[in-house]
Amino acid sequence: MREHIIWLGTQLEKERDSSRDKTVLLKRLLDPDDLGHAVTNEVRKQAYAIISNDHEREREKWNVSN
Repeated sequence: MREHIIWLGTQLEKERDSSRDKTVLLKRLLDPDDLGHAVTNEVRKQAYAIISNDHEREREKWNVSN
């Protein structure tokens, strides 16, 4: 049981790190002074939509749990 709890904690941390990395990349794509100058408006719109959807899902999770 203890090993499973440790494994779950490890997986959660990996998921958090992956999510942070994705968010950092998407924000860089939106920033015209960073990577944003090299991508099309379509890519920027998609990056913005992903960030917005993730934020909305997190807000819904928080509202359900409280």
